[in-house]
Amino acid sequence: MSSRDIPPPRRKSCEACRAAKRRCSLALPTCFRCSQRGLACVYPGLPPDQIPELLALLDQPERPKEFSFDAPVLDLPVETAQPSPLQYQPQGNAAAVYFHEQQGMTHVRTSNPVLLSALMSSRFEYPVNTLKDVPRMMVVENQTPWSHPELYRDGMPKVMQGSDAYACCALYITKNRINGPMITSHIHSRHQELALSPLPTSPTDLLSHVHALILYQIMHLFDADINAADTSATIDILSISALESATSLLFNSTHFPHTQQPPATLPPSTTHFWKLWVLEESARRSIIVALFLIQVLRVFRGDTDIRCDGKLGVLHSWFFSAHLWSASSVYEFATAWTEKRHFIVHNANFNQVLQEAQPNDVDVLGKMLLVTSRGVDVIRDWFFRRGAIL
Repeated sequence: MSSRDIPPPRRKSCEACRAAKRRCSLALPTCFRCSQRGLACVYPGLPPDQIPELLALLDQPERPKEFSFDAPVLDLPVETAQPSPLQYQPQGNAAAVYFHEQQGMTHVRTSNPVLLSALMSSRFEYPVNTLKDVPRMMVVENQTPWSHPELYRDGMPKVMQGSDAYACCALYITKNRINGPMITSHIHSRHQELALSPLPTSPTDLLSHVHALILYQIMHLFDADINAADTSATIDILSISALESATSLLFNSTHFPHTQQPPATLPPSTTHFWKLWVLEESARRSIIVALFLIQVLRVFRGDTDIRCDGKLGVLHSWFFSAHLWSASSVYEFATAWTEKRHFIVHNANFNQVLQEAQPNDVDVLGKMLLVTSRGVDVIRDWFFRRGAIL
């Protein structure tokens, strides 16, 4: 029996197994489950001198996994040398589209550049352009389409402040030819540190942890220098695994509304209800965006055999209301709740929204997900017919 198969005494389960609530083999440098799945295997209190060993193990091609999200997903050929995500050009001319109505699954296989370009533009160009602007939005507006501006008004957890994600966003939007190498190195280092850090236990800290991972992943995806770094393949595996684990844990601690139409009356303690709603709605939206971003990463990276179940692979719901989300005070929130129409979207089903909503009901995240779901031409026409512009 090798030393790898003999776990040391009293070691706790790794973070990935703990988050997934699975038995951990406790082996070093990586447990059996993480080794088989290509996950980042980090034990609580892992000594710093063992991290290089972990990273060396991770610097291997990752096996594709099956996942799903709300759009027909492209089955792209895997390139030996990964190009920049937005420069990906597939080869060949074969294309086939399969729709399994009974299961609600869409599976697209294509290596036709024209078909691929049309699909990518229709479904992804609008949300991708929105994601590109998120670091600036976080710094200038203290918000993102999934992080409410009220969330960090009274204080920002360490993972988001100081020398961490918020500061990296500020550096990122000021990046130029002269300071580029230093900023790239700093962001890459901070991203790696966060991906290797233990998951927080409190819901608020866990939400901030997910926010930071999303911000780093966006910067990593859309910055050619960061994406082309020598350790890019390693951080790809590490960061996706960390984002999956954190999102899974956040999902297990988040409330999703079940009623089709929310009650028209507010609880007596409106201020407390609003603050709780801000926290929970930010969590719900963050889970959706994290799952969406993971799939965008895999599409750009060229993973094969990715399928769509129409609901991001999980049962979820969120409040589709620009009036509630944009409320900047408890008074505005109470007014929007009682006087404005708002919807609860279940499992990415936008049928009721498209039938009954108006353009001013749709916020930035709503536009992103509607375009991803139906295509930009359909949603642009929906806005135009109601006297608005997407």
